[in-house]
Amino acid sequence: MRIHLACALALVLTSPPASAAATAAGPPRDPTAFREPELVELVTLDATIRLDVRYARADNFTGRAVYPQARVFMQRPAAAALVRAHRALREQGYGLLVFDGYRPWTVTKLFWDLTPADQKVYVADPAKGSRHNRGSAVDLTLFELATGHEVKMPSAYDEAAERAHVTYEGGTEAERAARDLLIDAMSREGFFVYPYEWWHFDWKDWRDYPILDIAFESIPAGAAGTGGWTQLDLASARAIDLTWTFDEKTPYWPTSPSGFELRQLSYGPTPGGYFYAANSLCAPEHGGTHLDAPIHFAEGGATVDQLSLSQLIAPAVTLDVRPQARGDRDYRLTLEDLAAWERRNGRIPAGAVALLRTGWGERWPDRKRYLGSDVRGDASDLHFPGFGAEAAAWLVRERGVVALGIDTASVDHGPSRAFEVHQAIMKAGVPAFENVARLEDLPETGAYIVALPMKIAGGSGAPLRIVAFVPSGSR
Repeated sequence: MRIHLACALALVLTSPPASAAATAAGPPRDPTAFREPELVELVTLDATIRLDVRYARADNFTGRAVYPQARVFMQRPAAAALVRAHRALREQGYGLLVFDGYRPWTVTKLFWDLTPADQKVYVADPAKGSRHNRGSAVDLTLFELATGHEVKMPSAYDEAAERAHVTYEGGTEAERAARDLLIDAMSREGFFVYPYEWWHFDWKDWRDYPILDIAFESIPAGAAGTGGWTQLDLASARAIDLTWTFDEKTPYWPTSPSGFELRQLSYGPTPGGYFYAANSLCAPEHGGTHLDAPIHFAEGGATVDQLSLSQLIAPAVTLDVRPQARGDRDYRLTLEDLAAWERRNGRIPAGAVALLRTGWGERWPDRKRYLGSDVRGDASDLHFPGFGAEAAAWLVRERGVVALGIDTASVDHGPSRAFEVHQAIMKAGVPAFENVARLEDLPETGAYIVALPMKIAGGSGAPLRIVAFVPSGSR
């Protein structure tokens, strides 16, 4: 069996001094840690992330299971960043396979106690704790989306050898390329690789979090990924249809060559004596209540059929800018708006859908009032509110939202020419829901969204049937 020595050594050599020696009574306290910990379970943010938790089995250097459950947790910002890296890798046919994340301090102490004195330099000193104890370190690798197979790297995971070094020039060219691809994807999202272990990454803000000793079984299932959201009781929840009806009045983008067309193929009694009705339909992808897939504005991005259900079925937060939009028809959501929302409602949870309520739904389907112009073939004089590019990028980067939605024709405001919001979110793998109906009926928090598009292979967008479930008592 291989011992995870280099990883442990890294944590010993680089951890800050502890304020007090660790004892059997519990972990040390770090006076420099100032962030309130919020551990989230990775698979609740994106179920397509794969796990291989060795410490929940006996095939690790202790020879026994030290985790009671095969679960992986991280601090919320780090977890959201890891999800973004996972989704970005899809463009190249890969996903993330995670070995370990948050590790209770008690387990670190167990490793210390089981290690002979002449090898203790290779394990984390419980008197100082480790970055794993802070929920700010992760061990992982790549897997192939097409086959599900783990990608071969220059060394095995948990291998204490020169082959595990980031600068190792041996192995095959493909192995080194895979290692470098993983490091690049994680580095782009704020992680730093440990030089002696290609699989170990530390979150940039690890110093901000305290050393923890929370048992896995004490972290609630499901609630971990939703920032304390209550479980949905469908028996008592209120269902709200957020979808506009598709018909000949449905507004489409002015430059679309056509709109929604329904042609009757059959209607009436048949020779067999029964009634039969059938139609054919034709419509552009982007019109009515619909979804924009990342490929719409990001080369190599996910198509409609490749989206994860975790991006389509999720808790929702509703951001209300109706007062601002009444005074400025081209209003864009700002960072100040988001700060005000969080002061009222608390932190926007990772894994949520962010819906922007502008009040434009009451103008549907009047093209002139809804789009600002009813001139066909000309999109140069459109006027309606949208997300600001800075606010949208912040929602994706800092809060880990999985989709944006809006009750106008675009997540970008009407006068936009470069579609900065579309570019920013779709390069991060985040889809958009547009022309969403009845957002005035949703609470600011508490709703759950089910947004299921027509599953079009290779589609850049699709008609969307979107429904909200609002728990009993929510307003």
